[in-house]
Amino acid sequence: MSERGPVIPFFGAYFPSWIACSLIGIFGSVIIRLIFIKAGIDAVMPLRVVVYLFLAIAIGLASSILLFGR
Repeated sequence: MSERGPVIPFFGAYFPSWIACSLIGIFGSVIIRLIFIKAGIDAVMPLRVVVYLFLAIAIGLASSILLFGR
C-alpha cells in the first residue's frame, strides 16, 4: 500500500501540494517585506535575505499544516 501526498488539480494536471505551499510562502514573504519597507523596519534589519528566506519557509509550512493537515 503506497501513501501519496495531497495533490491539487489545476487545469487538468495534478500538482503536489508542496508547490502550492511554496508559492504561498514566497508571496507571503514578499507581502511582509513590502509592509516592512513601508514601516521602515527593512532598512535596519541585518541579514535580510536570511530573515525573508526563513519567513517564506515558515509561511509555507504553516500553510501546509492549515490547508492539508501535513
